Amino acid sequence: MPPFFIKQLALSLTASAVIMALTGCGDANTTINEKASITANDDHDEHEHEGHDNHNHGGESEGRLLIINSDDSEADIYDLADGDLITTLALDAVPSAVYASAGYRLAALIERNNDKVGFIDGGLWQVAHNDHFDLITTMPSLSNFSLTGSRPTHFVPHEGQVALFLDGNTDTGSNASIQVFDDHVIEGLEAPLTIALTMPQHGVAEPRGEHVLASLRRDDTVSSSNNFNLPDQVGVYHLHDGEYILEQTLDVNCPDLHGAAQNENHIVFGCSDGVLLVTDNGNDTYSAQKLLNTEDVADGLRIGSLWGNPESGQFIAKASAHSGSTAQFFMIDPTEMEMELIDWQPMPGAQSVASQFSFEAEHFVILDDQGYLTTIEPHLDGDHTHWEYGERLDITDADVSTLSEGMKFSMTLAQNEHTVYIADPLEQHVRIIDLELLQVVSDLELDYIPAMITWLGIGESHDH
Repeated sequence: MPPFFIKQLALSLTASAVIMALTGCGDANTTINEKASITANDDHDEHEHEGHDNHNHGGESEGRLLIINSDDSEADIYDLADGDLITTLALDAVPSAVYASAGYRLAALIERNNDKVGFIDGGLWQVAHNDHFDLITTMPSLSNFSLTGSRPTHFVPHEGQVALFLDGNTDTGSNASIQVFDDHVIEGLEAPLTIALTMPQHGVAEPRGEHVLASLRRDDTVSSSNNFNLPDQVGVYHLHDGEYILEQTLDVNCPDLHGAAQNENHIVFGCSDGVLLVTDNGNDTYSAQKLLNTEDVADGLRIGSLWGNPESGQFIAKASAHSGSTAQFFMIDPTEMEMELIDWQPMPGAQSVASQFSFEAEHFVILDDQGYLTTIEPHLDGDHTHWEYGERLDITDADVSTLSEGMKFSMTLAQNEHTVYIADPLEQHVRIIDLELLQVVSDLELDYIPAMITWLGIGESHDH
């Protein structure tokens, strides 16, 4: 197996990040208001403002929070151990979306309309040292590495890899493509691998070791999709001698394919008529079957978003429509071939704006446009797992009816503890929520409207 695909031990990177000149450093007016104490690790070292490496033997970090200020085209990075602003970085453009890299060290800035993905190094990672890991901290910085291609859209991390799906552009005659990479590529140590597709499509790809499962769009005359920008099949690509080869096309169609997720044994794709369930057979082959929509799927809605987690045997699916109807959430069990409606008890007229599994999949959290955070939780009934409404927390005191067009709440979750961060554009702060208590324990006050946020740091335990 090539070194590129040796399973990454989270953020065990051996080369230092490129440190570039910083602009606007520390000029934001920021305070932190403690509502309750947050336990801090005594081993945590202070961040190094001079940009030198700071080695912490055996310590852990609560991580860092990146916040996009769209008014000034800047990114603020905070130290979550003390709530201090570390630095402010000037951006060439405001991204359309921000994601953490597969190792959580870097933030990917998706500039879809500029055909570009830029990166910010959050400045936290680990290196292996004898029988333990050392925590390395540096000043966050803009990376001199970027990815280019036509309409980068879906950014899917899994087990140390990322598959970036670029939609292509019919107007310019650009076909869709896929770029596969890890944090070593962003450091400039390796080159991304590319899969060239035969026509534009609004698609998705799931990286899985030496395989990539990707949407395929057929010629419009044979496609089963009603929307010819959407694909309707899934192909399995296998890496051979540094090149991905299409080895298998799954024989079950998925009309208007949109949305995908995976866990330990399965990969799922959203279809207009249900969900395509793909099983990893463990011998470089995959099999597929269709789980059709149940009668609980409301008229006019279709499953177009899915979430998976290695710690959960079930997936969570969202059925929605562009018309603004309140979304439905379903539990998808690929082993039992079940689709079960989850009563998430939304407030009247609430629209979900962000959703995600929590650390270790103990909860699934839904943030809505009314300013509520809702948890749904798994409950074992005999041999069957149900996902049910848990609790709800009001995270804003502002009048949500004053949200202007393009303004919305945003959310990110820590990947090493049960903490949720929610950016409130009306009150201009970030709420820090202990998910086990479902209480706001702290907040970061800002002097601008936060557009989007993401958590960066050391993900989960590395005892393995």
